[in-house]
Amino acid sequence: MATGRKAAAPVVAPEAGREVRGTAHAAIYAELKTALMNGDLKPGDRVVVRELSERFATSAMPVREALRQLVNDEALIDHPNRGVSVPDVDVAAVADLFRIRCAIEGSAAEWAASTISPEERRQIHDINAAMKLCVQTGGVMDYLALNRRFHFAIYRAARSQGLVPIIERLWLRAGPLLNVMRQEATIRQGLDHHTEILEALDIGDGARARRAVIADISDAGDIIQRAVPHWDAVRRVRTAEPTEAS
Repeated sequence: MATGRKAAAPVVAPEAGREVRGTAHAAIYAELKTALMNGDLKPGDRVVVRELSERFATSAMPVREALRQLVNDEALIDHPNRGVSVPDVDVAAVADLFRIRCAIEGSAAEWAASTISPEERRQIHDINAAMKLCVQTGGVMDYLALNRRFHFAIYRAARSQGLVPIIERLWLRAGPLLNVMRQEATIRQGLDHHTEILEALDIGDGARARRAVIADISDAGDIIQRAVPHWDAVRRVRTAEPTEAS
């Protein structure tokens, strides 16, 4: 019988490594990097130096340094006379990126199945529970950030120092594409695969974890490829409008 009480929100541990020390440039770079991987920006979005300077209460120089680093990471593109923006994509580029993600992230999940600790598995279960709550409450803005945390908690459990930076570079390009998942029709996509991933990790089945991660990434890639024509239409409208100097 219903009691009218709301379900308790899962307790998700703070994200490791999110505190940024050092220069203003490093802090701005870290924030923009996270925003890109979380899907807070979408293909074609312009990144304006003045706006970021005001947001971070700093001069233009550290902002430009952070943007230059992200351009070097191939996360942003610097257009002559148009400033810095998130790269536009076509169907072929999306297919190629997600095929690479399947190969590398699938391997990471397979490795993690044999090295993950009980505490790491508990934390990943908590993150997935928080994602389910987002679906129930319509918390679309938090969903993608939790999705990133879910995946990277698994990849870090693979115990490979060289692997996570490679995957981060892929997510700098894939994150803006995942912005399309912030809709009621698509927000729940992937949760069934997440359940499969967790079950595989719980029993140490690397091959099953690899298949589930590949299925998760592939389904998202299919949805994104169908969204590319919409982004193309938006891009054509945007390029026809006058741009603000960066």
